[in-house]
Amino acid sequence: MNMKTKVSLRRCGFGLAGVALLLGAAVCRADYQSTVLADSPQAYYPLNLDADGGTAATDVTGNGNNGTYVNIYAGFNNAVGPSAFITNAVSFDGLSTYVDLSGGGNPSLLNFSGPITLEAWVQPSAGNVYGNIIAKGYDSSVDYNEVTLRANNGNYYGGTYSDTNNVQGASGGQESANWVHLALTHDGANWRLYVNSVLVQSNPDAVGAINWPAPWRIGTGSADGASRLFSGNISQVAIYNYGLTADQVLNHFTEGMQGVAPAAAVPIIIAPPQAQSNYLGGTVTFSVSVVSVSPTTNQWFKGATALTGQTNATLTLTNVSGADEADYSVVVGNDNGTATSATASFTLLTSGANLRWSATGDGASWDTAGSTSWTDLGNNQTASFNDGDKVTFDDTVGVTTNVQVSGTVSPSLITVNSSTNNFTFNNNSGTLSGAGGLTKKGTSTLTVLSAGNFTGPVNLQGGVIYAGNNSFASVSGITITNGSSLDLGGGTFHNNKPISVSGSGANGLGAIDNTYDDYPAQSVNLTLTGDTRLGTNKRWDLAGGSQISGPHLLTLNLVGAGYTEWNSPVIGADLTGIVLTNGNFGAKGMDNSFQNPATMLTVGTNLQVTFWSGGWNGSMHLLSGSQVNLWTAPAAISGSTIILEEGSQWGSWYNSGDEPVNNAMVFNGVAHLPMGDHNMIYTNLLSGPGGFVMDIWNHAMVLSASNTYSGPTIIGDGPQISLMGEGSISHSALIFFGGANSNSVHITATGRPDQTLKLAAGQTLAGIGAVDGKLVVSPGATLAPAGTNTTLNITTGANAIGMIEAIDSITLGGTTTIKLNGSGVCDMVQSVAADITYGGTLNLVNLSGTPLAAGDSFPIFSATGFSGNFANFVPTTPGAGLAWDTNSLSSGILGVKTASASGQPVITGITVSGGSLIVSGNNGTASGSYVVLTSTNVAAPLNAWIPVATNSFDGTGAFGFTNTISANVPELFYRLQVQ
Repeated sequence: MNMKTKVSLRRCGFGLAGVALLLGAAVCRADYQSTVLADSPQAYYPLNLDADGGTAATDVTGNGNNGTYVNIYAGFNNAVGPSAFITNAVSFDGLSTYVDLSGGGNPSLLNFSGPITLEAWVQPSAGNVYGNIIAKGYDSSVDYNEVTLRANNGNYYGGTYSDTNNVQGASGGQESANWVHLALTHDGANWRLYVNSVLVQSNPDAVGAINWPAPWRIGTGSADGASRLFSGNISQVAIYNYGLTADQVLNHFTEGMQGVAPAAAVPIIIAPPQAQSNYLGGTVTFSVSVVSVSPTTNQWFKGATALTGQTNATLTLTNVSGADEADYSVVVGNDNGTATSATASFTLLTSGANLRWSATGDGASWDTAGSTSWTDLGNNQTASFNDGDKVTFDDTVGVTTNVQVSGTVSPSLITVNSSTNNFTFNNNSGTLSGAGGLTKKGTSTLTVLSAGNFTGPVNLQGGVIYAGNNSFASVSGITITNGSSLDLGGGTFHNNKPISVSGSGANGLGAIDNTYDDYPAQSVNLTLTGDTRLGTNKRWDLAGGSQISGPHLLTLNLVGAGYTEWNSPVIGADLTGIVLTNGNFGAKGMDNSFQNPATMLTVGTNLQVTFWSGGWNGSMHLLSGSQVNLWTAPAAISGSTIILEEGSQWGSWYNSGDEPVNNAMVFNGVAHLPMGDHNMIYTNLLSGPGGFVMDIWNHAMVLSASNTYSGPTIIGDGPQISLMGEGSISHSALIFFGGANSNSVHITATGRPDQTLKLAAGQTLAGIGAVDGKLVVSPGATLAPAGTNTTLNITTGANAIGMIEAIDSITLGGTTTIKLNGSGVCDMVQSVAADITYGGTLNLVNLSGTPLAAGDSFPIFSATGFSGNFANFVPTTPGAGLAWDTNSLSSGILGVKTASASGQPVITGITVSGGSLIVSGNNGTASGSYVVLTSTNVAAPLNAWIPVATNSFDGTGAFGFTNTISANVPELFYRLQVQ
């Protein structure tokens, strides 16, 4: 095995119970307290009896709210903490011990409502039912109010209760003898429970903490909750008046376990492999779950020998024999180093007789040493079942398929090999038990309704198994192959149940399905052994800490329920991709889920993804008509790439706080970007042949990259794009300002060093609205106020004429298209506080049905000053016998006059520069030709004048020429001849 190891030179540590971290050097101890204090808790109690002494539980924040130890004494209640970096804890007996926080010097700091975090490290003893870790209430005198974090009859729970608001909070995880880090947070909108930094549940609630004058306590509650006493060890209790983020929780966990920040931590094993047993020929599966912010590698060992090719998060042993009896472990690595799990043993069990089901008639029973419902395949005699026997159910004609399980039966192996007989293991107060496994072959359906606590593996090789009544809750693992399907039957798996799976399932509906409508949330470790399809007739979710790995494609085919939700699963780096082909997908807490940020979720046509909380660190491909709702700000979107096809929607609204999108964005078509309530901060490149339509009712889309997408930028009524740093949209063919308010800022460029929106060649800026900053129209670019735009069936602007303005200066170097709609009625280009520099081509379009006439006047520009000239006018004249009157362009006004008034060029300026004479003038024919004539005698006839130059008037009728001064000619006259 060749695994990269990197070790911090300042810190070292060890993991959770049963986990040793293999570090290459011993280094100094870190201060966990400083990590917590840096996040500003309202109160923080390390619970260190060696440091506290006496009866006071010190609040180390300095806020003065020391607690009082009740029936807790130094020398008696000292306990060992969870790691080398947290060595202290206090032992609570579940009978009379707690810490009272009512006598502090500043109690008002602890009485608040709304956002909150309750944090602690705990090691519970068995039997905690309503075992409060930190709580106030349950208070019958005030609406039965309660705020709590507790060990809750096998799992953990935190939140509030009142008669008015009922139960609000989150729960999950599973109590064990190991230390765990718990953080219950409320951010103003959602309760979240983290167990060992893994988000296990998130639920919406607008209320959060309840404020009423009741004391906080550690190890119990107050008022009617005073009997809810905790049994076990507690350390490092902290209360915050805001919701810690997922990154802060993770930082506390890794600092507490290893003394380093998450980026420097080696993998932390939070669910090590467990001991397994099975009979000869069976299958067993070991699995591991870890916390790591960087991609991990796995290497399984049998004893001290590395197992070739066993590099997944699970290890499956098939057709087990005595040669497989050994201790197994796994080494998990990342860029910082490795962690080695505790060993887990495999024990081979001894099996009994080989029986086949042969019972006929109703009510046939499967019991122990009773009913003769079997045929012994060893002697072909009728037999009864005894624990340890192998049993087979097949297509024998006439046998009853309704099998009544009675009492506790413990077979060494159950084989159902049938395509005609659809068997049901019914619940007749019976239980399937023991270490034996279940193998399903053939195309039939097996329905398991009897209670199940058997711990062997389940192997689906054909047909369907419906696992009702949570009958597979205790199995060691599940393998699904050969087009078979597991119907969850509403059951719930805990502790990252290992499932190896491949195929599309029976009838293509999914290798794992659920047809029982109770929204089970599965904590599973899915290993894909081939391309896999998951389905759901009724909703089922992935719970916090679930894992998906394997070098194959995962398809979500949500044909029935239409919705599934994933809550912070770990997505392996080797997963080929995820495709949503039916239904809608919900994402929670997936800020760090993807081990490979390039892993792509493809959202099918007209389907939907909704972020309820947390961000996303993977990639995404939105097909035509698909939709993403980011209802989660602020939470970073920070994977690799997001690809949007024509008509897809990428929307974000609700909540406040900037929403960073760090993925590169590729527009393959025009996408719809609705947004509100917060800024969207795009830090990476926006590229592709497409573009977008923005609907924003407040805030901004902030761009800091030199973007290269070439499609349109359609900005709806009111919103703005903010260009920061080198941010630009200089490849977008059309920029259109929607709405009808010229004062509405659509693009702000003041965050750029040059404070300029520069239109490049090939770009057009149209519509109505403002640029905050300077506006430069380069040669080849077009500025065309107003107009009508409908994109994706969204009409953002429908205005015959209108204004585009810039707060700062405007430089016109391309084509400026101005629409005229009757004298005095026209488009306008305005600089609010600076000058306009003329240049390029002025394109004039008469919208009215009436031809232009002499005397018409159009205020087409507005600024504090004007300079420069237009090189061309299109058309060159406003009509037959007419000419453009440019004399007032210095005030922004263009007029129309009769051609006779403009038929005689006028010399307006003579300048001597060096050895040359420069002559300039105007009033010529726009773009017409002229000849410069000279003579020493002004009275000479025209045919005696000598031509010295042939030139053209510019687009405004202006002209200029230069002639060298000769010292031998004392006097020389000039005249122009129009051709």
